[in-house]
Amino acid sequence: MERALGHMQGELANIRTGRASPGMLDHLKVDVYGDRMPLKACGSVSVRDPQLLAVTVFDSDAVPAVVKAIAESPLKLNPRAEGQEVLVPIPRPTAETLAAMIKVCRAEAENAKVSVRHARKAAMDAAKKLASEDERKRVEKEVQKLTDDYIAQVESVMTKKEAAIKSHDS
Repeated sequence: MERALGHMQGELANIRTGRASPGMLDHLKVDVYGDRMPLKACGSVSVRDPQLLAVTVFDSDAVPAVVKAIAESPLKLNPRAEGQEVLVPIPRPTAETLAAMIKVCRAEAENAKVSVRHARKAAMDAAKKLASEDERKRVEKEVQKLTDDYIAQVESVMTKKEAAIKSHDS
């Protein structure tokens, strides 16, 4: 159940909301030196202002590869190289984009809930194998309480992310 919640939080962190965040580019891989390396290994990402990221590339030979990796990413960003730096403007999301991001958030939350329910089912099946009826009922009650807690946490995380998307934060 903990893994399902953690996975959902990681997926939601990758959803951009119109505000620059260094974590937006964490998942990108750069083809440089004949190998695919994480962007973190090629340069450091910082926030210049709420709408602009700056990637300071460690090696000037890698600048074109970093620009290409960012441009070809599913984030649909348009980076530009300036010396040893790559500037990445973050466009404000349209109403259509916001609706799509909220839809993705809800889908991720639903996937997390399904994972929590699968974990609940596995725990309930294990509880049925217990010898004593009282022990089985106690374990089933604990598992149900734990399931309810995790479902509530998933809902809370989703609600916060939706609010952040609607207000163009995070």
